Amino acid sequence: MIEDTPLTDVTDEKKHELIESGDLLEHDAPFQPGETPIPKYQLAWAITGDGDGNPDHGEPLEDGAEKEAIIPVEDPGPNDALLYMLTSEVNYNDAWAITGIPVSTFEQHDRDWHVTGSGGLALVADIGDGLEEQERIEVGDLVHVYAGQFDALSPKAGRDPMYADFTIQGYQTPDGSHQQFMVAQGTQLFEPPENLNLTKAGSYILTMGTIYRALFNTLDVDPGSNLFVEGASTGTGRDAVQMATSRNMNITGLVSSDERGERALDNGADAYIDRKRPELVDAMRMVPNDPEEWDDWEAAGEPLLEEYREKNDGKLADYVVSHAGAHAFSRSYQLLDEGGRLTFFGASTGYEMAFMGKSGQTTPEAVFRRANLQAGDPTLVWYGTPADIDGTRDTVAEAAVQTALEHNARVAVITETDEQAEYVESKYDVEGTVSIETLNEESDGFEYLDSLPHLPDPSEPDALAATIGEYMGKMFKPMGIAVSELLATPNNPRGNPEVVFERAGQNTLALSTMLCAPFEGKVVFSENMSGQRYSFYAPQVWMRQRRIYMPTTEIFGTHMKNTYEVLEMNEEIELDVFDVPETHLTPWEETPKAHQDMWENNHEEGSYVINHALPDDDLQSKEELFDEWGVN
Repeated sequence: MIEDTPLTDVTDEKKHELIESGDLLEHDAPFQPGETPIPKYQLAWAITGDGDGNPDHGEPLEDGAEKEAIIPVEDPGPNDALLYMLTSEVNYNDAWAITGIPVSTFEQHDRDWHVTGSGGLALVADIGDGLEEQERIEVGDLVHVYAGQFDALSPKAGRDPMYADFTIQGYQTPDGSHQQFMVAQGTQLFEPPENLNLTKAGSYILTMGTIYRALFNTLDVDPGSNLFVEGASTGTGRDAVQMATSRNMNITGLVSSDERGERALDNGADAYIDRKRPELVDAMRMVPNDPEEWDDWEAAGEPLLEEYREKNDGKLADYVVSHAGAHAFSRSYQLLDEGGRLTFFGASTGYEMAFMGKSGQTTPEAVFRRANLQAGDPTLVWYGTPADIDGTRDTVAEAAVQTALEHNARVAVITETDEQAEYVESKYDVEGTVSIETLNEESDGFEYLDSLPHLPDPSEPDALAATIGEYMGKMFKPMGIAVSELLATPNNPRGNPEVVFERAGQNTLALSTMLCAPFEGKVVFSENMSGQRYSFYAPQVWMRQRRIYMPTTEIFGTHMKNTYEVLEMNEEIELDVFDVPETHLTPWEETPKAHQDMWENNHEEGSYVINHALPDDDLQSKEELFDEWGVN
């Protein structure tokens, strides 16, 4: 049955049979909402399984992993809409879902198929009763689709919809937009800006919205400041350049050739740095693990810093937008000036983010204030763990504990020894302590690891998953359980600390970022961090939007955008504050090729959308679309 297993042997004869019976529409068929019957089945581009839950991952075209399938049309729920897709966005999430790198998306659902595609342009074909009563969306409306889904009934949505069981439709869910009919939540649907044609109107929310949040919420950029952008000539880097130009920032882009540099200048950058110049080509690498190599690594970055200063009146970067992953992240962080902030939202070249600490120190009071520590906030302090601490006393950690208690925070403490734990509990009114000495003796499987292990490349997903799984089993899970017993509350059943006070001179940042609360949980440092390598697992910071506060710099994870930010961005587009990139309208049958080109980084500049049912690439309105279709 198609309801259980998608039909992937989609022959012309089978299509004709279902079309003749009224159970299927041609992929480019005109559709008049309220008049055209909604069929039982639909065409989709999907990754499929073997019936036993084993997905058939691979490259989209070269391995034939993306297949045209026939699947059922779903019914909308009370607050949902059924959409007839006119176009669907093409993005890197599609390629990762199809290849299964770095993880298989089939692990997040129990279907035997996965339709990719996050966003697009659509006509509303049907709506649920609740959405109909609201009267914001009606059958027949032309809408563009934001891919973010969340639990609108969750109390957490009052803080930010992204904190309420947020998922990306088409990546974390199996019902994306590369199908003829798609069910979407009412909160995902927006009226497109009037100054965009229908091709562009469904092309930009996923990528440009991510940049909008990164620049204007996460970084909260100041006009006139210096910005460094990785990959500044194409994709999200190009979007970052153009959006930042609207705030009169001084933008320097990192590119891979003079040709791409000129493209970045045309998009609004003030300068560019070619990372493949002979003086820089060996510098663009992650900080090595070996302490003997750290000084040489920092020295190898000096030509990059010197060139940046030459192009920015002797100053380094106030802000950095990073998305290229491990190979670029270390140097991008090195470019930060005092007081600078880096944000990142991807890690295509590797998930191990490493950097060398910068000089400077502050007080626990100052860094807690920057992190907005509030009364009642669960707070975790590392005590006695740096190598230079001997005995029961740790003056820096004691100051942090005392300061957090003065803020009326709820404090738990990780100590190196049982003796330190006894001292802390005898002197301070803390929730309790976790002694590493006791964990070693009593916790099955616990092993103290002094840093995140080197992570395999994302192209080796099994090895990557095994390495991360081993680290979490040895460090995160035992420590997380112990901390949870001290800090858990009904509203925080896992006991995640809102703030973790970390220590210079040790590299437990990966663990601290896993322990702290998702969605703006903070890890803070007050000591001089220079001369030490620090590392963390990228998705725990970017997708969970955690934040790292250091004495002179900050690293903030950022991810997607919320519904209100989509409204704000659309208004700025309609006011011509910034433009939507050139959009390539790709024929339906070339969907696997579009994804293959993206996977191989062979796609042209601009955005790509799959054409489901637009008869022309320059239609300006729904009325023009219906005229071309020949319907009222």
